[in-house]
Amino acid sequence: MSKVAVVSTDGISINEHFGRSKEFLIYEVDEKGEYTFLERRDNISPNSQNVHAHIASTTADLLTDVEVVLAKQIGPGAEQELRNKGVLALSVNSSIEKALQAYGKRGKFIKNSIKRSAGCQSSCGTGSCGGASQGCK
Repeated sequence: MSKVAVVSTDGISINEHFGRSKEFLIYEVDEKGEYTFLERRDNISPNSQNVHAHIASTTADLLTDVEVVLAKQIGPGAEQELRNKGVLALSVNSSIEKALQAYGKRGKFIKNSIKRSAGCQSSCGTGSCGGASQGCK
């Protein structure tokens, strides 16, 4: 089972930017793609005078117990804040139902692919490992 946070303004589609979210819909998803709604979490961001990075960090703190965040868009700073807290961020343009079903069935593959890619980035230091035949050196 995976806990997934979704950014939506209508509860039907993933249609909001992570940084503009007023709330997160939290679901539990199994490997068959079946899901259950758990809760709504209000995103109480700091006042607008604070720097954007602080807002992303505060918002990411709300989601430390989830495995992945699905949003229509997410900036690189917010994505990094989530990653620092062990949360995967994915940009998705879909209905909530289709996205949760797909993540349930493919989540393990997605997580493993990202971990392998991140491992190569840190080992190679370039973000690219030169293709499968070269690998990280």
